[in-house]
Amino acid sequence: MKRVISLIGMIGLGAIALSTTASWKAFEAKYHIAKDSKLGTAACTVCHLGKKGGRLNAYGKDVQVVMKAESTKKLTPELLAKVENLDSLKDGQTNIAKIKADKNPGLVEAK
Repeated sequence: MKRVISLIGMIGLGAIALSTTASWKAFEAKYHIAKDSKLGTAACTVCHLGKKGGRLNAYGKDVQVVMKAESTKKLTPELLAKVENLDSLKDGQTNIAKIKADKNPGLVEAK
């Protein structure tokens, strides 16, 4: 029984990792993110608080709201477009302005 529970847990974690990877690929493709750019090195932290996923940051929460409204678990360029004009961090800059400036829309940067 313990093995079955462990196996189910590993499969669940694998599914989360794959969905995070697929979401990052959608973001990367839509905005033509270079691997050596700030956003390219940020990867998962564009939407998550941690480098390996997990809890969502403000931008990730906004994306999640749009995905839930559309009843989907697949992130698409069209869904990303719906959060572009939001200011997830409430700092006076839209998400798209930050993305175009190679800044993380979900992370408060030190001044």
